[in-house]
Order: sequence, then structure tokens, then C-alpha cells
Amino acid sequence: MTAQLDMFGAEPSVDDSLVGLAITLPEQCPRCRGHDAVIGAGRGPHKASIMCVCGRHLGSITTFNFIAETVRQFDRPSEPISVNRKPPTGEADVKSPITANAPKG
Repeated sequence: MTAQLDMFGAEPSVDDSLVGLAITLPEQCPRCRGHDAVIGAGRGPHKASIMCVCGRHLGSITTFNFIAETVRQFDRPSEPISVNRKPPTGEADVKSPITANAPKG
């Protein structure tokens, strides 16, 4: 019998400096329709996760380094911070300023 490779590991990421930090999302949670969430522990290659206050996992946070550095410089905020996320599109997120407004096709 062969063991399956566990790509994301069972142990959460060890960097928990932002865990529990309150955030507000522009999109609603599919379960509770709320906008309030917290930063949770990461797993595998992800430094942190986004957890709705209802307990549903909403994805990984890609701005971890930016938020961590901001908290390091200015301390933890007393109110939730607003985190904007782009929905997955299948297209590259970075576009050249020259071609950004060019017609497709």
C-alpha cells in the first residue's frame, strides 16, 4: 500500500501574529450572508486564512505581508480593517498600461 502525499500538511502555519484580527469583506459569506470575518491560521503554503464569524472558511489571504507590516508599524487596529479581494477571473491580474484598455479580439 502506498501513502498519498499530503500537499498542505496537517499542521497550521506557525506565524500567528495576525490570527484573530477582525476584517470586513465587500462580498457576503455564502453561508450567513455577513461581511464580518477574522484572519485565521494558514496551512501549507498559505500564511493565513479568512474565516467568517460563522465559522466558514472563505479562502486564503494574499495581502498577509502588507497587513503584517502595517500592524508592525502602527499596532493592531481597534476596528475591523476592510479587505478587498478580486474574484477569480482566469485572466492575469497584472496588465500592461499600454494594453489594458485595448479592445479584445
